[in-house]
Amino acid sequence: MSPTTAGRLAAIYECPDCETRYVNERRCPNCNLFCRRVGTGGTCPHGDEPLTLTDLTDLTDLTDLTEEEVIMPIT
Repeated sequence: MSPTTAGRLAAIYECPDCETRYVNERRCPNCNLFCRRVGTGGTCPHGDEPLTLTDLTDLTDLTDLTEEEVIMPIT
């Protein structure tokens, strides 16, 4: 994979029926249904599984964090 293609982000879609994820593919070829967009991301280099940036960072819910958890001192 060249450096130019490795750094590109793509749209990740998920089939509402079989829950299979696709990179830049809006229709599930198995179910013939339109997929819903679940985020921006790419393909995992270790398993070719489509992942979103949210999957990697797990920062979906920041509302329950305290101020101490958000502001961490540099040690």
